[in-house]
Amino acid sequence: MAAQTFLIVRSDDFVVLAVRWSGFEIRGQGHSALPLLAATDDRATVTVGLPPQAVLEQTTVSGFDTAALVHSDSRLAGSGELEFRVQAGTVIELSAAGILEALADRARCEPTSGIEMPWGLTIVPLARTPGTQVVAEHTDQPVVAGSGTVALWSMLLRASDATPGDAGLSIRPTLVTEKSGILAGGLFQPPPLEAWRKSIVASSQTFSLPRATRFELTALGGSLSAAAKWPTDSWSHEMVLGRDQKVDVATQGALWPFGFGAVYQDYTTRQFLPVNDPQTLGCVAGLMRRQTLVITQPILTGTRTPTFPFDEVEILRREFTLSTTAEPQDPHMFIPGGPLTPVQFPVRCRSGNTDIEFVLPLIFFSGPNPAPSPAVLTQWQPHATARIPGTSLDMIGAGTRPGDVLEVHTLTFGARNDGTGPRPDVVKFDAVLPALRTLLPGAVHDQPQTLRYTPQLHRLARSLTETERAASVPDVPFRFETPSGVPVSFTKNADRSGGLVAPRFNADGISRELGPVPTGVLPGAPNFEAALINAFNGATLFGFPLASLIEAALQPKPPSIIQTRVNDALVTEMRWERVRLKAHSAFRARETGPPPELDLFAGYAPAAPGAGTPGALEPMTTCALRNFALVLPPPPLPLLLKLSFDAVTFTRTASQAPAVAVDGLKIEFAGPLKLLQELQSQLEKLIGVRGPTSGVSTTGVTVGYEVGIPKAAAGLFVLQNVTGRVRVTVPFVEKPVTVALGFASREHPFALSVAAFGGGGYADVEIAGDNEPKVEISLEFGAMLAVDFVVAKAEVHALGGVRFQRRPDGHVELEAFVRIGGSVELLGLVTVAVELRVSLTYLDDPPRLFGRATLVIELDLTLYSETVTVDSGTFELIGGSAPARGTRRLTAAERDDASFEAWHRYRKAFAS
Repeated sequence: MAAQTFLIVRSDDFVVLAVRWSGFEIRGQGHSALPLLAATDDRATVTVGLPPQAVLEQTTVSGFDTAALVHSDSRLAGSGELEFRVQAGTVIELSAAGILEALADRARCEPTSGIEMPWGLTIVPLARTPGTQVVAEHTDQPVVAGSGTVALWSMLLRASDATPGDAGLSIRPTLVTEKSGILAGGLFQPPPLEAWRKSIVASSQTFSLPRATRFELTALGGSLSAAAKWPTDSWSHEMVLGRDQKVDVATQGALWPFGFGAVYQDYTTRQFLPVNDPQTLGCVAGLMRRQTLVITQPILTGTRTPTFPFDEVEILRREFTLSTTAEPQDPHMFIPGGPLTPVQFPVRCRSGNTDIEFVLPLIFFSGPNPAPSPAVLTQWQPHATARIPGTSLDMIGAGTRPGDVLEVHTLTFGARNDGTGPRPDVVKFDAVLPALRTLLPGAVHDQPQTLRYTPQLHRLARSLTETERAASVPDVPFRFETPSGVPVSFTKNADRSGGLVAPRFNADGISRELGPVPTGVLPGAPNFEAALINAFNGATLFGFPLASLIEAALQPKPPSIIQTRVNDALVTEMRWERVRLKAHSAFRARETGPPPELDLFAGYAPAAPGAGTPGALEPMTTCALRNFALVLPPPPLPLLLKLSFDAVTFTRTASQAPAVAVDGLKIEFAGPLKLLQELQSQLEKLIGVRGPTSGVSTTGVTVGYEVGIPKAAAGLFVLQNVTGRVRVTVPFVEKPVTVALGFASREHPFALSVAAFGGGGYADVEIAGDNEPKVEISLEFGAMLAVDFVVAKAEVHALGGVRFQRRPDGHVELEAFVRIGGSVELLGLVTVAVELRVSLTYLDDPPRLFGRATLVIELDLTLYSETVTVDSGTFELIGGSAPARGTRRLTAAERDDASFEAWHRYRKAFAS
């Protein structure tokens, strides 16, 4: 049969107990006529139920300044039980005094007991010393003072070997509930031990039981003094009559990602807090709560790793108050201040001799957690970036190379736990590349770019020494986060890259030696030639595609763009030296001598004598293209023209205008143009005597030779008053370098004699990179005979010519004409003139040949004149039935007008 429970109440001293027993039998009555209980064996127990021993209350962080009543939320603990084992044969009178007397000192408290005290934790009293017992100490009769005051009855639990001031107990807590359900609001905060109870139970089970120096129970609430210190956590608790007086919980942990040692303390004390009511002044014995984060290890040294460029890290404050910030959900892992308004921790990092300071939210974590959970890291990630003024930092710290030092503007931090605690990492960082900003000013390179350490660097051992790190760091330790990289283009700033060459590429990484580079064209990269074409798409050298000219088999390095120190000054340099070139299109190697090469330098050099302070540096850009030739047309077509150069050199300094020098120019005509060979010889002689002319504009630099050749003979051909031109134009804008060669011009043709015929013409050739060469050559010749017999004048003429033009779009146009005519004038009264003109035009778009013939007859009888024009119109000889492009048949009136105007031009030119 289930044991019955009896309620014992003694109002004098507030004894309220629920009692049940097991292993007893009733044996008559005592002298008070009350039944007697006798323990039948050593398993007899008496279980005493007690009213709730703890009250949970809200806390506050300040006093009260309010005209209203002050209310706080609270919770009452559940009732508890103590089970006592009594010796066999023990006789108990079934009264309050009898039961209390039997339990005092002689009975031992069993570990099956449990009292909810403090709220949310059921604790079991245990003897601290092995072999000792837990016993109860209390009176069985009310205690009355001399004044008649009755003392409150209490039951004091202690170990059998207790000493004054120390009950000698341990307690084993078990969890009743983790959360109270009391929320912060208004003047009040959550109550003590909120979110700590579960960890208290876990630490008690894992490490050691809390010690209790006082364990006292009454009908109005219990009193407890308990404390525990575990590897990372500590807990001390003071209760009096069910009310918390002091609750101190703390956990020792670290701040992610740097690893500063820190202690989070949650401290609550009962204080008399003033209530500033306008009607009355008073106070409330409220619970004042203070949450603080104390930094126990503010300076960390030896922190540099392959992916963390700082030798020392320091947190610049030692204590942070968190009482008014968001309540941590888990005191062992949280963002101080909460993810919405996190606390900003001031941090100083030292790299070499450079210090930077910034503020950054951190994560506190402790206990068994080796690192914050993914959920907390996700909340913190938006705050993981520190912004700093642009600072030059060595981001590798291993035998500093030019590409290691970057102007950093932001740092995004992370960490890894290597078994000894968190080791900080730089996940990514934003940096401006000073070298590019100097060479290519503009919005793109003024803005920071996001970079990350390469995976190879992350895989390096974190404990490497500087020497080991220097030997292990890859040549490209940084990659741009943007897959396409950062554009580096000199096509619109060719003067900054030496004019002759306009590098253009997307830098997807930063080399320690070369600076920003397209990593696909570093020596040793697979499929180098294809990568070269892809990387330098749009880049030009002398107007030709740069990638097509570079000798890929030698796998040259890309240009270096770095900052370096010269005479203690930090300067920007771009170098690309001894780049071997190969033939492409019209660009060729010379027949003799070394192969073509490119040399480029943009940086600083000592100023020229007299140009400034002796020894001072001035900006200088030089670019030389050596040992090359330009041929027309490009092979495999038969050669017509070849220009050979020892060198073309571009120079630009701060004290002088940009200049281009052409050395060792040699001109060679071939094939149908050999008739100009004598012109070539005369021109080369004069070029050697006369210096070049040069000019600088906002769009480029032009260097050229323009000389007059008095007379040149080649077989039956005699040319006079020839002006020869050689011109090299280096643009600053996005256009190819142009080389032009000409004799005379359309506006000012030379004089040409072919045997007995006379005439004129011009030749103009222009080569501009990979564009179709422009060629225009025109020759005209003819013969005229005039006689004057006083009474009669007559003249006859025969003229002919040919003009060849190859337009830049590659289309060819060829024109030829023949003009035959004459006139007779008698006594100034009668004039008869006849003019026949036949013209042929060839166009190749589409290929066709069409012509036109015009006959003009004029009769002038002084008082009467008449002109008759016979025009064939345009007729197509080759090309099918399609109408000739850009031509139409003229009306009769148009033909007459055009013929009359042509006849007058003729008479003005030839009539005597």
